[in-house]
Amino acid sequence: MPNYALLVEYDGNHFYGWQKQKNLPTVQASIESALSVILRKNPASRLSVAGRTDTGVHALGMVCNFKTENSIPNFHKLLVSINALTPKGVSVKNVIEVPAEFHARFSCTGREYIYKIYYSKYESSFIEGRAFWEKHHVDWDYVETQLQNLIGEKDFRSLTKAKSMAGKRAVREIFDIRLERLTPEWIQIRIRANGFMHNMVRITVGTLLDIGKGRWKSRSIGSILEEKNRSIAGITLPPDGLYFVRAYYEDYPEIHELYKIILP
Repeated sequence: MPNYALLVEYDGNHFYGWQKQKNLPTVQASIESALSVILRKNPASRLSVAGRTDTGVHALGMVCNFKTENSIPNFHKLLVSINALTPKGVSVKNVIEVPAEFHARFSCTGREYIYKIYYSKYESSFIEGRAFWEKHHVDWDYVETQLQNLIGEKDFRSLTKAKSMAGKRAVREIFDIRLERLTPEWIQIRIRANGFMHNMVRITVGTLLDIGKGRWKSRSIGSILEEKNRSIAGITLPPDGLYFVRAYYEDYPEIHELYKIILP
């Protein structure tokens, strides 16, 4: 069966996350509904996805895939049709054919997120649902000193939602994490790992902010990880500032082409 990968962008404010839910608008449901109309004579399988984002979380470059009985001859026509049939807030940017064994979730070897922070004493009219407003002083230089302690394969139980990890393994590998100062007011933290647990990015960034604001004098990100206890870490930031940026596939170099947006 032909196998196709889609590159999807969406505004999380319009959806109750990626995964299909009964009687609630989700990204998966909106795309699958469009495909069912377009490919009614060529049934498509259910979408698989690189990362199942929560309510309010955005995506700049989410990868998903589906299979069909027959080949799709015109990708441009497919993209135009999907985007005409999906609701406001979601856009399919590109499509490529991938090997039959490719699976957006299980073939994925890395996922990258950014968390956007608006750093100012005064509120902006343009950040609602798009970024987290931090109005208190943060020692960003000190925050940067903490980042190296997060890199590598570690137990991140302290930095994930406790209820979702009961009795489960909490080891993940962070490949890279960096603080990017785009302007004096716009800060973002970029993090790439082999996988993330529930709320892991939002808790990690919330904890770094608490450290940067001097909430604790004797607690570092390293000591928090060692405790393996969610209760000693920082706040869970809202989903507003969280964006899924990119999925990585070491064994499928063709996915790089997916991120090269095509024009008609």
